Amino acid sequence: MTHAGWDSRGPEPPARLPYGAGGLDLPAAPFRLEPVAPPRTSSTPIGEDGIREALARPLASPPLAEIFRGARRVLVVVSDATRTTGARDFLPPLVEEIEAVSRADVRFVVASGIHRRPTPEDLEAILGPRLRARHEVVLHDPDDQDRLRELGRTRAGTPVSVHGALRDHDRIVLTGAVGFHYYAGFSGGRKAVVPGLASRATVTANHLRALRADGTRHPLARAGRLAGNPVHRDMVEGAALVAPHLLVNSVMTESGAIERLWVGHWRKAHEAACRHVRASRSVRLRPRPLVVASAGGEPGDVNLIQAHKAFEAAIGALEPGGVFVLVARCREGEGHPDFLPAFRAEGEEAMVRILRRDFRVYGQTALSWYRKARACRLILVSGLPADTVRLLGAEPAVDLEEAFRAARGSLGAGARGWVLAHGSRLLVERDTRQDGGRA
Repeated sequence: MTHAGWDSRGPEPPARLPYGAGGLDLPAAPFRLEPVAPPRTSSTPIGEDGIREALARPLASPPLAEIFRGARRVLVVVSDATRTTGARDFLPPLVEEIEAVSRADVRFVVASGIHRRPTPEDLEAILGPRLRARHEVVLHDPDDQDRLRELGRTRAGTPVSVHGALRDHDRIVLTGAVGFHYYAGFSGGRKAVVPGLASRATVTANHLRALRADGTRHPLARAGRLAGNPVHRDMVEGAALVAPHLLVNSVMTESGAIERLWVGHWRKAHEAACRHVRASRSVRLRPRPLVVASAGGEPGDVNLIQAHKAFEAAIGALEPGGVFVLVARCREGEGHPDFLPAFRAEGEEAMVRILRRDFRVYGQTALSWYRKARACRLILVSGLPADTVRLLGAEPAVDLEEAFRAARGSLGAGARGWVLAHGSRLLVERDTRQDGGRA
Protein backbone atom coordinates (compact mmCIF):
# COMPACT_ATOMS: atom_id res chain seq x y z
CA MET A 1 0.00 0.00 0.00
CA THR A 2 1.35 3.44 -0.93
CA HIS A 3 0.65 6.44 1.26
CA ALA A 4 0.14 9.90 -0.09
CA GLY A 5 2.25 12.14 2.07
CA TRP A 6 5.12 9.78 2.79
CA ASP A 7 8.66 10.99 2.31
CA SER A 8 9.75 9.44 -0.98
CA ARG A 9 13.39 9.84 0.01
CA GLY A 10 12.99 7.32 2.81
CA PRO A 11 11.13 4.07 3.57
CA GLU A 12 7.35 4.12 3.38
CA PRO A 13 5.60 4.38 6.76
CA PRO A 14 3.41 1.52 8.03
CA ALA A 15 -0.24 1.35 7.00
CA ARG A 16 -1.38 0.97 10.63
CA LEU A 17 -0.05 1.84 14.04
CA PRO A 18 -0.57 -0.46 17.05
CA TYR A 19 -3.40 0.72 19.30
CA GLY A 20 -4.76 -1.34 22.17
CA ALA A 21 -5.44 -4.88 20.98
CA GLY A 22 -5.70 -3.71 17.37
CA GLY A 23 -4.47 -0.80 15.32
CA LEU A 24 -5.29 2.56 13.75
CA ASP A 25 -4.93 3.40 10.07
CA LEU A 26 -2.21 5.92 9.29
CA PRO A 27 -4.04 8.27 6.93
CA ALA A 28 -2.73 10.02 3.89
CA ALA A 29 -1.44 13.29 5.23
CA PRO A 30 -0.12 16.59 3.94
CA PHE A 31 3.16 15.81 5.68
CA ARG A 32 6.29 13.99 4.57
CA LEU A 33 6.55 11.10 7.01
CA GLU A 34 9.35 8.59 7.40
CA PRO A 35 9.35 5.56 9.71
CA VAL A 36 11.98 5.00 12.37
CA ALA A 37 13.05 1.40 12.79
CA PRO A 38 15.72 -0.28 14.91
CA PRO A 39 19.14 -0.36 13.23
CA ARG A 40 19.28 -4.14 13.48
CA THR A 41 17.01 -6.85 14.89
CA SER A 42 16.61 -10.55 14.38
CA SER A 43 13.77 -11.26 11.99
CA THR A 44 13.51 -14.88 13.15
CA PRO A 45 12.41 -15.66 16.73
CA ILE A 46 14.66 -18.17 18.46
CA GLY A 47 11.87 -20.72 19.07
CA GLU A 48 11.99 -23.65 21.49
CA ASP A 49 15.35 -24.93 20.25
CA GLY A 50 16.93 -21.53 20.84
CA ILE A 51 15.41 -21.32 24.31
CA ARG A 52 16.79 -24.73 25.27
CA GLU A 53 20.20 -23.83 23.88
CA ALA A 54 20.28 -20.65 25.99
CA LEU A 55 19.33 -22.66 29.09
CA ALA A 56 22.12 -25.11 28.32
CA ARG A 57 24.77 -22.37 28.04
CA PRO A 58 24.34 -19.94 30.97
CA LEU A 59 26.56 -16.86 30.98
CA ALA A 60 29.04 -16.40 33.83
CA SER A 61 27.19 -19.07 35.79
CA PRO A 62 27.42 -22.78 36.66
CA PRO A 63 25.22 -25.12 34.60
CA LEU A 64 21.57 -25.27 35.63
CA ALA A 65 22.00 -28.87 36.80
CA GLU A 66 24.62 -27.71 39.26
CA ILE A 67 22.55 -24.76 40.45
CA PHE A 68 19.37 -26.74 41.13
CA ARG A 69 20.72 -30.13 42.20
CA GLY A 70 19.44 -30.73 45.73
CA ALA A 71 17.11 -27.75 45.69
CA ARG A 72 13.99 -28.08 47.84
CA ARG A 73 12.10 -24.83 47.28
CA VAL A 74 12.59 -22.80 44.09
CA LEU A 75 11.01 -19.38 43.62
CA VAL A 76 10.73 -18.05 40.07
CA VAL A 77 10.05 -14.32 39.89
CA VAL A 78 7.89 -13.29 36.91
CA SER A 79 6.84 -9.89 35.55
CA ASP A 80 3.27 -8.65 35.78
CA ALA A 81 0.86 -8.21 32.88
CA THR A 82 2.24 -4.78 31.91
CA ARG A 83 5.31 -6.49 30.40
CA THR A 84 5.65 -8.79 27.40
CA THR A 85 8.44 -11.21 28.32
CA GLY A 86 7.83 -14.50 26.51
CA ALA A 87 7.53 -16.24 29.89
CA ARG A 88 4.93 -18.67 28.56
CA ASP A 89 7.57 -19.93 26.14
CA PHE A 90 10.68 -20.09 28.33
CA LEU A 91 9.17 -21.09 31.69
CA PRO A 92 8.09 -24.65 30.75
CA PRO A 93 11.59 -25.76 29.64
CA LEU A 94 13.10 -23.95 32.63
CA VAL A 95 10.84 -25.84 35.02
CA GLU A 96 11.69 -29.09 33.21
CA GLU A 97 15.40 -28.43 33.79
CA ILE A 98 14.78 -27.79 37.50
CA GLU A 99 12.62 -30.87 37.98
CA ALA A 100 15.07 -33.07 36.08
CA VAL A 101 17.73 -32.63 38.77
CA SER A 102 15.67 -32.09 41.92
CA ARG A 103 12.41 -32.77 43.65
CA ALA A 104 12.00 -29.09 44.34
CA ASP A 105 8.70 -27.40 44.98
CA VAL A 106 8.66 -24.74 42.24
CA ARG A 107 6.61 -21.64 42.94
CA PHE A 108 6.10 -18.38 41.09
CA VAL A 109 5.82 -14.88 42.49
CA VAL A 110 4.58 -11.91 40.46
CA ALA A 111 6.87 -8.87 40.69
CA SER A 112 4.09 -6.30 40.48
CA GLY A 113 5.86 -3.65 42.54
CA ILE A 114 3.35 -0.92 43.30
CA HIS A 115 1.25 -1.74 40.23
CA ARG A 116 -2.20 -3.25 40.65
CA ARG A 117 -2.44 -6.88 41.72
CA PRO A 118 -2.76 -9.31 38.81
CA THR A 119 -6.12 -10.87 38.05
CA PRO A 120 -6.67 -14.62 37.49
CA GLU A 121 -6.77 -13.85 33.76
CA ASP A 122 -3.42 -12.06 34.04
CA LEU A 123 -1.85 -15.04 35.78
CA GLU A 124 -2.93 -17.44 33.07
CA ALA A 125 -1.66 -15.05 30.40
CA ILE A 126 1.73 -14.78 32.15
CA LEU A 127 2.28 -18.46 32.95
CA GLY A 128 0.05 -20.35 30.56
CA PRO A 129 -2.71 -22.69 31.73
CA ARG A 130 -0.50 -25.71 32.48
CA LEU A 131 1.95 -23.99 34.82
CA ARG A 132 -0.85 -21.94 36.36
CA ALA A 133 -2.71 -25.15 37.27
CA ARG A 134 0.31 -27.08 38.57
CA HIS A 135 2.18 -24.48 40.62
CA GLU A 136 1.43 -22.10 43.45
CA VAL A 137 1.57 -18.41 42.54
CA VAL A 138 2.44 -15.88 45.23
CA LEU A 139 1.12 -12.32 44.88
CA HIS A 140 3.01 -9.30 46.14
CA ASP A 141 1.58 -6.48 48.24
CA PRO A 142 4.04 -3.62 48.87
CA ASP A 143 2.06 -2.55 51.94
CA ASP A 144 1.67 -5.95 53.67
CA GLN A 145 4.11 -5.52 56.55
CA ASP A 146 3.49 -9.08 57.75
CA ARG A 147 4.91 -10.52 54.52
CA LEU A 148 7.85 -8.15 54.10
CA ARG A 149 11.40 -8.77 55.34
CA GLU A 150 14.02 -6.10 56.01
CA LEU A 151 17.41 -6.94 54.52
CA GLY A 152 19.47 -3.82 55.16
CA ARG A 153 20.28 -0.59 53.35
CA THR A 154 22.03 0.40 50.15
CA ARG A 155 24.99 2.77 50.21
CA ALA A 156 22.64 5.60 49.26
CA GLY A 157 20.54 4.83 52.32
CA THR A 158 17.58 3.08 50.68
CA PRO A 159 15.97 0.70 53.20
CA VAL A 160 15.59 -2.65 51.42
CA SER A 161 12.44 -4.49 52.45
CA VAL A 162 11.20 -7.27 50.17
CA HIS A 163 8.60 -10.01 49.98
CA GLY A 164 9.41 -12.73 52.51
CA ALA A 165 9.18 -15.44 49.86
CA LEU A 166 12.64 -14.36 48.72
CA ARG A 167 13.95 -15.62 52.07
CA ASP A 168 11.73 -18.71 52.29
CA HIS A 169 13.21 -20.47 49.23
CA ASP A 170 16.68 -21.94 48.71
CA ARG A 171 16.90 -21.00 45.02
CA ILE A 172 15.79 -17.69 43.46
CA VAL A 173 15.35 -17.21 39.69
CA LEU A 174 14.74 -13.76 38.22
CA THR A 175 12.93 -13.53 34.90
CA GLY A 176 11.75 -10.65 32.75
CA ALA A 177 12.44 -8.74 29.56
CA VAL A 178 15.12 -6.18 28.78
CA GLY A 179 14.29 -2.90 27.09
CA PHE A 180 14.94 0.78 27.69
CA HIS A 181 13.71 2.37 30.91
CA TYR A 182 13.50 6.12 31.10
CA TYR A 183 15.37 6.59 34.39
CA ALA A 184 16.66 3.13 35.42
CA GLY A 185 18.49 2.78 32.10
CA PHE A 186 17.05 -0.62 31.23
CA SER A 187 14.27 -2.88 32.41
CA GLY A 188 14.83 -6.48 33.46
CA GLY A 189 17.47 -7.94 35.75
CA ARG A 190 17.58 -6.41 39.21
CA LYS A 191 14.19 -4.72 38.72
CA ALA A 192 12.51 -8.05 39.47
CA VAL A 193 13.56 -7.50 43.10
CA VAL A 194 13.65 -3.70 43.43
CA PRO A 195 11.03 -2.46 42.69
CA GLY A 196 9.29 -5.70 41.66
CA LEU A 197 9.07 -7.36 45.08
CA ALA A 198 9.93 -4.43 47.31
CA SER A 199 7.95 -2.50 49.89
CA ARG A 200 6.39 0.80 48.98
CA ALA A 201 8.97 2.60 51.13
CA THR A 202 11.81 0.85 49.28
CA VAL A 203 10.33 1.65 45.87
CA THR A 204 9.83 5.29 46.83
CA ALA A 205 13.35 5.73 48.18
CA ASN A 206 14.88 4.01 45.16
CA HIS A 207 12.96 6.07 42.61
CA LEU A 208 13.86 9.24 44.49
CA ARG A 209 17.46 8.64 43.41
CA ALA A 210 16.40 9.83 39.95
CA LEU A 211 15.83 13.39 41.21
CA ARG A 212 18.27 16.02 42.35
CA ALA A 213 17.48 18.43 45.17
CA ASP A 214 16.04 21.03 42.79
CA GLY A 215 13.56 18.52 41.35
CA THR A 216 15.41 18.04 38.06
CA ARG A 217 16.31 14.55 36.96
CA HIS A 218 19.83 13.32 37.65
CA PRO A 219 21.66 13.58 34.29
CA LEU A 220 22.79 9.93 34.43
CA ALA A 221 19.35 8.56 35.37
CA ARG A 222 18.24 8.10 31.79
CA ALA A 223 17.38 5.51 29.19
CA GLY A 224 20.23 3.40 27.90
CA ARG A 225 22.59 4.30 30.75
CA LEU A 226 23.85 2.00 33.50
CA ALA A 227 27.25 3.46 34.36
CA GLY A 228 26.88 6.08 37.07
CA ASN A 229 23.09 5.79 37.06
CA PRO A 230 22.06 6.27 40.71
CA VAL A 231 18.74 4.44 40.31
CA HIS A 232 20.34 1.42 38.66
CA ARG A 233 23.15 1.29 41.22
CA ASP A 234 20.63 1.38 44.06
CA MET A 235 18.57 -1.40 42.46
CA VAL A 236 21.65 -3.58 42.02
CA GLU A 237 22.65 -3.15 45.64
CA GLY A 238 19.13 -4.02 46.76
CA ALA A 239 19.04 -7.16 44.60
CA ALA A 240 22.51 -8.18 45.84
CA LEU A 241 21.07 -8.49 49.35
CA VAL A 242 18.85 -11.26 47.97
CA ALA A 243 21.69 -12.87 45.96
CA PRO A 244 19.61 -14.53 43.19
CA HIS A 245 20.89 -17.81 41.81
CA LEU A 246 19.91 -17.39 38.13
CA LEU A 247 18.56 -14.88 35.65
CA VAL A 248 16.47 -15.58 32.55
CA ASN A 249 15.80 -12.40 30.54
CA SER A 250 14.41 -12.02 27.05
CA VAL A 251 14.54 -9.38 24.36
CA MET A 252 11.30 -9.36 22.41
CA THR A 253 10.44 -8.69 18.78
CA GLU A 254 7.76 -6.18 17.85
CA SER A 255 5.36 -9.08 17.26
CA GLY A 256 5.84 -10.36 20.82
CA ALA A 257 8.17 -13.31 20.14
CA ILE A 258 11.52 -13.95 21.81
CA GLU A 259 14.35 -12.49 19.73
CA ARG A 260 17.17 -13.36 22.16
CA LEU A 261 17.32 -15.03 25.58
CA TRP A 262 19.98 -14.39 28.19
CA VAL A 263 20.49 -16.99 30.91
CA GLY A 264 23.11 -16.82 33.64
CA HIS A 265 24.44 -14.69 36.45
CA TRP A 266 21.75 -12.26 37.63
CA ARG A 267 23.91 -9.19 37.04
CA LYS A 268 26.38 -10.16 34.30
CA ALA A 269 23.80 -11.78 32.02
CA HIS A 270 21.55 -8.75 32.43
CA GLU A 271 24.37 -6.38 31.52
CA ALA A 272 25.06 -8.43 28.39
CA ALA A 273 21.40 -8.17 27.40
CA CYS A 274 21.51 -4.41 27.98
CA ARG A 275 24.51 -4.08 25.67
CA HIS A 276 22.60 -5.95 22.97
CA VAL A 277 19.55 -3.70 23.36
CA ARG A 278 21.70 -0.56 23.31
CA ALA A 279 23.41 -1.64 20.11
CA SER A 280 20.30 -2.89 18.31
CA ARG A 281 17.63 -0.39 19.42
CA SER A 282 19.38 3.01 19.42
CA VAL A 283 18.87 5.51 16.61
CA ARG A 284 20.35 8.95 16.11
CA LEU A 285 18.01 11.35 14.34
CA ARG A 286 17.97 14.95 13.28
CA PRO A 287 14.90 16.49 14.93
CA ARG A 288 11.86 17.26 12.79
CA PRO A 289 8.78 19.41 13.46
CA LEU A 290 6.44 16.39 13.70
CA VAL A 291 6.69 13.07 15.53
CA VAL A 292 3.97 10.40 15.43
CA ALA A 293 4.64 7.70 18.01
CA SER A 294 2.59 4.69 19.05
CA ALA A 295 3.17 3.15 22.47
CA GLY A 296 3.05 -0.20 20.68
CA GLY A 297 -0.41 -1.43 21.60
CA GLU A 298 -1.10 -3.61 24.63
CA PRO A 299 0.49 -3.94 27.09
CA GLY A 300 2.57 -0.89 26.16
CA ASP A 301 -0.46 1.39 25.98
CA VAL A 302 -2.64 -0.21 28.64
CA ASN A 303 -2.46 2.99 30.73
CA LEU A 304 -0.88 6.44 30.78
CA ILE A 305 2.09 5.39 32.88
CA GLN A 306 3.05 2.75 30.33
CA ALA A 307 2.31 5.11 27.40
CA HIS A 308 4.64 7.72 28.91
CA LYS A 309 7.57 5.49 27.98
CA ALA A 310 6.95 6.07 24.27
CA PHE A 311 6.57 9.82 24.84
CA GLU A 312 9.90 9.86 26.68
CA ALA A 313 11.68 7.65 24.16
CA ALA A 314 10.65 9.58 21.05
CA ILE A 315 10.81 13.19 22.25
CA GLY A 316 14.43 13.44 21.09
CA ALA A 317 13.23 13.20 17.47
CA LEU A 318 11.13 16.38 17.81
CA GLU A 319 12.19 19.95 17.17
CA PRO A 320 11.56 22.28 20.14
CA GLY A 321 7.98 23.52 19.92
CA GLY A 322 7.02 20.88 17.37
CA VAL A 323 3.93 18.67 17.24
CA PHE A 324 4.01 15.29 18.98
CA VAL A 325 1.16 12.86 18.21
CA LEU A 326 1.07 10.10 20.83
CA VAL A 327 -1.06 7.04 20.03
CA ALA A 328 -2.08 5.08 23.14
CA ARG A 329 -5.42 3.41 23.88
CA CYS A 330 -5.06 3.56 27.71
CA ARG A 331 -7.77 0.97 28.33
CA GLU A 332 -7.07 1.05 32.08
CA GLY A 333 -6.91 4.84 32.34
CA GLU A 334 -4.15 6.56 34.26
CA GLY A 335 -2.48 3.45 35.67
CA HIS A 336 -2.11 4.64 39.28
CA PRO A 337 -4.08 7.00 41.53
CA ASP A 338 -1.00 9.17 42.19
CA PHE A 339 -0.56 10.14 38.53
CA LEU A 340 -3.37 12.50 37.54
CA PRO A 341 -3.61 14.48 40.82
CA ALA A 342 -0.05 15.71 40.30
CA PHE A 343 -1.21 17.71 37.25
CA ARG A 344 -3.57 19.74 39.43
CA ALA A 345 -0.65 21.55 41.04
CA GLU A 346 -0.20 25.14 39.89
CA GLY A 347 2.75 24.73 37.58
CA GLU A 348 6.12 22.99 37.56
CA GLU A 349 7.52 24.67 40.67
CA ALA A 350 4.49 23.56 42.68
CA MET A 351 4.86 19.99 41.35
CA VAL A 352 8.50 19.95 42.45
CA ARG A 353 7.68 21.34 45.91
CA ILE A 354 5.03 18.67 46.42
CA LEU A 355 7.40 15.91 45.32
CA ARG A 356 10.14 17.10 47.65
CA ARG A 357 7.70 17.24 50.55
CA ASP A 358 5.84 13.99 49.79
CA PHE A 359 7.58 11.97 47.10
CA ARG A 360 5.31 9.75 45.03
CA VAL A 361 6.75 7.50 42.33
CA TYR A 362 4.10 8.34 39.78
CA GLY A 363 4.11 11.98 40.78
CA GLN A 364 7.65 11.90 39.37
CA THR A 365 6.32 10.33 36.16
CA ALA A 366 3.71 13.08 35.99
CA LEU A 367 6.43 15.73 36.34
CA SER A 368 8.40 14.15 33.51
CA TRP A 369 5.28 14.11 31.32
CA TYR A 370 4.45 17.72 32.23
CA ARG A 371 7.89 19.00 31.27
CA LYS A 372 7.79 17.33 27.86
CA ALA A 373 4.21 18.45 27.18
CA ARG A 374 5.19 22.06 27.93
CA ALA A 375 8.00 21.85 25.37
CA CYS A 376 5.80 20.79 22.45
CA ARG A 377 2.25 20.69 21.15
CA LEU A 378 1.02 17.29 22.32
CA ILE A 379 -1.94 15.59 20.63
CA LEU A 380 -3.05 12.38 22.36
CA VAL A 381 -4.99 9.76 20.41
CA SER A 382 -6.60 7.62 23.11
CA GLY A 383 -9.83 6.35 24.61
CA LEU A 384 -9.52 8.71 27.58
CA PRO A 385 -12.10 11.39 28.42
CA ALA A 386 -11.31 14.73 26.82
CA ASP A 387 -11.07 16.48 30.21
CA THR A 388 -8.43 13.99 31.34
CA VAL A 389 -6.39 14.57 28.19
CA ARG A 390 -6.53 18.34 28.63
CA LEU A 391 -5.40 17.99 32.25
CA LEU A 392 -2.29 16.30 30.85
CA GLY A 393 -1.49 19.37 28.77
CA ALA A 394 -2.56 17.58 25.59
CA GLU A 395 -5.24 17.90 22.94
CA PRO A 396 -7.62 14.94 22.56
CA ALA A 397 -8.15 13.13 19.27
CA VAL A 398 -10.22 10.02 18.60
CA ASP A 399 -8.08 8.83 15.69
CA LEU A 400 -5.15 9.83 13.52
CA GLU A 401 -7.36 11.63 11.00
CA GLU A 402 -8.46 14.05 13.70
CA ALA A 403 -4.93 14.34 15.06
CA PHE A 404 -3.52 15.24 11.66
CA ARG A 405 -6.24 17.83 11.07
CA ALA A 406 -5.27 19.43 14.38
CA ALA A 407 -1.56 19.29 13.52
CA ARG A 408 -2.23 21.27 10.35
CA GLY A 409 -2.88 24.25 12.59
CA SER A 410 0.82 24.34 13.49
CA LEU A 411 2.49 22.73 10.51
CA GLY A 412 2.48 23.72 6.89
CA ALA A 413 1.85 21.30 4.06
CA GLY A 414 4.92 19.20 3.36
CA ALA A 415 6.30 19.38 6.92
CA ARG A 416 8.62 16.49 7.59
CA GLY A 417 8.01 14.04 10.41
CA TRP A 418 9.10 10.79 12.00
CA VAL A 419 6.80 7.83 12.64
CA LEU A 420 7.57 5.33 15.41
CA ALA A 421 5.28 2.31 15.45
CA HIS A 422 6.74 0.96 18.72
CA GLY A 423 8.06 4.10 20.37
CA SER A 424 9.05 2.73 23.76
CA ARG A 425 11.23 0.01 22.20
CA LEU A 426 13.72 2.53 20.80
CA LEU A 427 16.22 4.98 22.22
CA VAL A 428 16.12 8.11 20.07
CA GLU A 429 19.15 10.31 20.49
CA ARG A 430 19.01 13.85 19.15
CA ASP A 431 21.54 14.64 16.42
CA THR A 432 21.94 18.37 15.91
CA ARG A 433 25.02 18.20 13.68
CA GLN A 434 24.55 19.79 10.30
CA ASP A 435 25.92 16.71 8.54
CA GLY A 436 24.88 14.06 11.04
CA GLY A 437 21.94 11.79 11.63
CA ARG A 438 19.15 10.91 9.29
CA ALA A 439 17.96 14.11 7.64
